[in-house]
Amino acid sequence: MEKIRESIRIDGKEAELHQEHPVRFVCMEHLDTQIDEYVDEFEVAPDTYRAESIEGKQLDKRCRECGAPAEVALLHEKGM
Repeated sequence: MEKIRESIRIDGKEAELHQEHPVRFVCMEHLDTQIDEYVDEFEVAPDTYRAESIEGKQLDKRCRECGAPAEVALLHEKGM
């Protein structure tokens, strides 16, 4: 699902995020369409990471489109 955060831990390292851009989790089946939607909505290409690399038990790591377990996280890191 979608969550707006200031920072997030990726593989044990803290990463600052653009607050106006959410973290979205998607399955491989919907990756292309969700990247297109992210670009259309926020006018920026998202950074992509394996969903398992994103740390945080409070995160809902299900595909925002179909609810299946997510394999990819879409986000926008500051400085990238």
